Amino acid sequence: STEQQQKYDQQVQQHEAQKKQNRQQLGNIERKLKQDLVGVEKDEWKTEAARIDIASQRIGGLISQVEFDRFVALSKRRDELRRFKPPGLDQALCVKEHGRDCPPTHVLVRGNAHSPGTEVVPGFLTVLSVSDPQIVPPPKDISSTGRRTALARWLADKRNPLTARVMANRIWQYHFGRGIVRSSSDFGLQGVPPTHPWLLDWLASELVHGGWRLKRLHKLIMLSNTYRMSSRPHEAALAADPVNDLFWRYDMRRLSAEEIRDSILAVNSTLNLKMFGRSILPLISDEVKAGQSVPGRGWEESSSEKRARRSIYIHTKRSLIVPLIEAFDGADADVTCPVRFTTVQPTQALGMMNGDFLHRQARIFATYLRENAGSEEPDRVRMALRRVLQRTPLDAEVQRGVRLLDSLQREHNVDARAAFEYYCLLAFNLNEFLYLD
Repeated sequence: STEQQQKYDQQVQQHEAQKKQNRQQLGNIERKLKQDLVGVEKDEWKTEAARIDIASQRIGGLISQVEFDRFVALSKRRDELRRFKPPGLDQALCVKEHGRDCPPTHVLVRGNAHSPGTEVVPGFLTVLSVSDPQIVPPPKDISSTGRRTALARWLADKRNPLTARVMANRIWQYHFGRGIVRSSSDFGLQGVPPTHPWLLDWLASELVHGGWRLKRLHKLIMLSNTYRMSSRPHEAALAADPVNDLFWRYDMRRLSAEEIRDSILAVNSTLNLKMFGRSILPLISDEVKAGQSVPGRGWEESSSEKRARRSIYIHTKRSLIVPLIEAFDGADADVTCPVRFTTVQPTQALGMMNGDFLHRQARIFATYLRENAGSEEPDRVRMALRRVLQRTPLDAEVQRGVRLLDSLQREHNVDARAAFEYYCLLAFNLNEFLYLD
């Protein structure tokens, strides 16, 4: 928006003004020091990191302690201004048009940019048995070759069935946990054949017929009998199709890492549903940050309100993955991830019972329940289970929770407040909360 652009422009101007002032103040001291350099110091001075050591040797002579301290502070401020730039100065590596006349493209011999080989022109995959692309130059007032437009038209062409089949298969995969073609990024000979090829073709044709509207296909799948099947096992069916290739039941599944985090925030009533905007940086312990080459670099935690936003907005840094996301099989940021594997391992249970994030959320949940469920323990336990399990808890389940609270206080000398926080932590660890059955 215009208002946002003006804000960015103002931040850039302030940043440039601060850099200019810093250069001037730092330059006054550096010019004074450079005049006194001798021998190898002249070469060492070219490295900014060495200048403070060189300056320290002249305290009490060429410069005072006050001037040295100021030099150190200005140097630190210079590094900060370089490292933390306003959004208006963000840069991105991108590809742009050369114009209407595209330069020739060559095969590079042994990948050497200075050894051009045979000239090549745009073409589609011959294995798909399609004709050469018809590249129509755009109007003269548009500075483009029209090549990308030709590719886009081929991708969305009704005569190209692969695009719709791949997209329909992915949508099915996200609803059922696996696609009709299990190898969702490989529809070739090395991939897994579709279990229901006619169904996949029909879904693809419906996607195209519906004008490529995804909401229409989502609705079609979610209103089907297949999607609404129970996950209850059947002895004869299990014997005939133990891996459920035929979708005779709905596979029980564990929530994904992002779903677990979002569900916890929703249960304790802190989930921030704000959409769009910049990504968020959750709290991460110093022990996890220690795995970076420069611990904590580039990870300035967001405010508590922003940290409560949905997991889709979490900033992904390959060297610093949020522990909860990593433990519960979050996508590997180093490679493409068409399918996530679901594992069950001890580190998941340990993280859910001992992790900082879970303990913080349990305290928040306990505070919410004390404020909204009254002072009676059975009422608090009942509301806790109702919010976590999304159903009316049984009386036996409530009584079991009350007995646990009593045991923590009488036998383990835990005060009432801490005992209830532990119970909230326990509720987040229930299988019924973590698994869709």
